Amino acid sequence: MSSQKAAAEPTDDDAVWRKTTRAALLTARAAMPDQARARAEAQIAAHLDALLPALLAAAQGRVLAGYWPIRAEPDLRDWMRRAAAIFGLDLALPVVAAPDQPLIFRPYRAGDPMIAGRWNIAEPAGETVVTPDIILAPVVGFDGHGYRMGYGGGFYDRTLEAMSPPPQTIGVGFESARLQTIHPQPHDLRLDVIVTERGLHHSR
Repeated sequence: MSSQKAAAEPTDDDAVWRKTTRAALLTARAAMPDQARARAEAQIAAHLDALLPALLAAAQGRVLAGYWPIRAEPDLRDWMRRAAAIFGLDLALPVVAAPDQPLIFRPYRAGDPMIAGRWNIAEPAGETVVTPDIILAPVVGFDGHGYRMGYGGGFYDRTLEAMSPPPQTIGVGFESARLQTIHPQPHDLRLDVIVTERGLHHSR
């Protein structure tokens, strides 16, 4: 994963733009028709199937951190379980351990007990912590330079900045989330690749 950061200093106008753009993207994503959503998720899964062998060849190990979908994010839980079986992966899910701190990752298998974590997001109930080699990061918005817009908490940026060696990073979202630019800030990190139903938008 590249650790290259954006250089622009944030302004009040940038903050307003991000807030309004994020809200518009979330509204549009929530309104996506069910059939279109299911079709897009299947296409995203197919692109991930094609991408994964190359990322595994460059990764240090075989731990894949996915995510538990919220707010109409692409639901890739079935793909994660299938990919784990096909590629011999260990799965993990992110956990918000504390505000303004990097995420931690706990092992996950289908059927494991889950608890409601911070913001009521489901997370594994165990205490074991693992280090992922590949991370799926859901996007609210993204641009063609590999920059990701999230929910504004900065958790993924802090997490990726703190990890050494850096993991392989895959942003995941719908094509409708693509922007000309997210106006990246100094803390924003570029992802290795961003995958939508139309394919790979940024790859290094």
